[in-house]
Amino acid sequence: MEESDDYNMQTTLLPEKTFEEAGISAQWAGVNHIGVHTFKKPPCKDDVESALAPCEAKVYQLRQHSILFDPIIRKLVNEANGTFIAGQKVISGSGAKQEALKLSRQYRSVIRACIEDLQKVSKKSINDFYKEYLAIFYNIELIWHLTEIMFVNALPGDIVLPHLQEWIRFHFPSGEMTAIRILNKLECDADTKYTDYWNIVITLILQGNIEPARGLLRLNSMADSDAFISAEEMLKTLPVYNVFGGLSVADFNTRFASWKNTLKSRLNARVFSSCNNLELVMKMILGEAATEMKQHCSTWYELMVSSLMYSEPTVKSFDLIYHANKCIMQFGGTSHLTQLDHIILSLLECNLHDAIKKLQQTSDSGWAAAHLTNLLYICARLNVIDNKLISDMPERMDEWLVADYASLLMSHKSLWQAGLSYLDYCPTLGSAWLRLLLPRVPLTSQSRVNIIIQAAVDRNMLDIAASVCKVAGMKELRRRRLGQALYWALQSQDPGFATFIADNILEYYAREGVFSSVDLLDNLGSCMLVCDRLTFLGKYCEFHQVFSNGDLKKAAGLLISLLESKISPKYFWLTLLTDSLPLLESKEMPVFSYRDTVTLMVALEELEMERVDHPRAPPLSTLKEKHRLVRMALTQNLARATLYENAPIA
Repeated sequence: MEESDDYNMQTTLLPEKTFEEAGISAQWAGVNHIGVHTFKKPPCKDDVESALAPCEAKVYQLRQHSILFDPIIRKLVNEANGTFIAGQKVISGSGAKQEALKLSRQYRSVIRACIEDLQKVSKKSINDFYKEYLAIFYNIELIWHLTEIMFVNALPGDIVLPHLQEWIRFHFPSGEMTAIRILNKLECDADTKYTDYWNIVITLILQGNIEPARGLLRLNSMADSDAFISAEEMLKTLPVYNVFGGLSVADFNTRFASWKNTLKSRLNARVFSSCNNLELVMKMILGEAATEMKQHCSTWYELMVSSLMYSEPTVKSFDLIYHANKCIMQFGGTSHLTQLDHIILSLLECNLHDAIKKLQQTSDSGWAAAHLTNLLYICARLNVIDNKLISDMPERMDEWLVADYASLLMSHKSLWQAGLSYLDYCPTLGSAWLRLLLPRVPLTSQSRVNIIIQAAVDRNMLDIAASVCKVAGMKELRRRRLGQALYWALQSQDPGFATFIADNILEYYAREGVFSSVDLLDNLGSCMLVCDRLTFLGKYCEFHQVFSNGDLKKAAGLLISLLESKISPKYFWLTLLTDSLPLLESKEMPVFSYRDTVTLMVALEELEMERVDHPRAPPLSTLKEKHRLVRMALTQNLARATLYENAPIA
């Protein structure tokens, strides 16, 4: 927990001397990453190149630290995610309160399990930060339990003390645990054998744990004296209010006042004077030893619950703030309050807005604020916040906090899918935030890319799915894995991107003379209709298949159709003309007809006239040699085709 209302600002020093001369700039580099680098504003427009000249500088990647990314605490994140999703299925109605109570207890059990794991690790680890994590989640559990008492599991008649007693016992269990160890031994004269005997008895009495306190008093060396017998009787007959006991508040208060009068008369009669410690206990119960009571309470809220139990056991929740302030003054006043104290005080005051605001400032990266606020929304308790008094209050506070928490999870390599599930239940913000965050999930493997694409398709974000496919395709292209790049281009269903990848495959073939991922190219099927370039690529692969099977006539027909259809890029025409050489040199009857040969010659002439330049075109000398060979073969085939077609039919 932070110790003040303000955020603790941490300064990070970057050891870069260039920053002093060129200045500093930063850009977002992901969900919660910032890239920090040098920056120098050009002195004038004409001096841009010199101002941006290369220099020896580094780019620093800064990332928000989150304790949720610790391997020990990630278990809490995953388990809480399941509870959150279950909570979104709760339908408002008569049973919503009970369902919300179950959810709250599930969350608390998750927190408790995390605390136990941190306790085990902190004992073995030399790092102090696990102890800090332990303190953070202990405080969160304390706050959550109190919120459950005040807003989720409120008792009829607005009686809160019975649950507050359970709250104190649960979070300050040392006295009860020690008492159980002593009682299990059943040793007489316990007061002489245990130096902290009376401290334990007083702690139990102040927490309302009467039965173990009576058990310890029966083990006292003076248990048979009149003073202890009288104390046993008073503790045994102490009235305890039960909301469901059938007794009205007025009748109970009458009985309680009568019981206190009896105790006061016995104190005045010095019935307990034979044992000073026992007499002190009775005075604390009667409220005549406030100073001593404070000494046995470690916090002001522990003192508040203890004093109310023996002074006003039927106190209503709206009166708690008055008693809280009285106890705070006994502990030094408001100037000594920590952030935890301020949150508890806001909850006792039923000021949820202030409590949630301060809870956001804790060091748990928004986990508690998001889940607790959503729970309060489920059980319809956020309506205690008056939106009219707070002009900038969002319509659903829980949605903003849940979305903010989800964006943090989306930045983690393993927790991003949990972040998706949170945004799915943000009706106003979820879709827009997903469109921003989903494409920024690192594409570390093909399986992850498939998961991201499927997530986008499931949410009807087809443009996002196509964008991710294109990013994955470009990554494969940079690795020269052209087959994989083509696969992602087909998945994207983007004609422009598919054309770009197909061009790269054709360029690679024109340069190397081989295709990568032949199986994919041979089985394009209807995928080749995505764009003209893929159609050409598919037909060109079909040409090679037919040629390798020995069907030269059909192969020639395919080659001519590729040129006549105008779907082949001009930089690839020379490759097509080169592919025609084995067909032109066929020793059997001419494979290309006179008309086909003319078509090939026209293409060659057009190439020579336009001299199509391409970044990866072969040297000019090589081009001239290829043109010469093709022209010679075409000329010979033209003569052969003319003779063959004009020959008389036998």
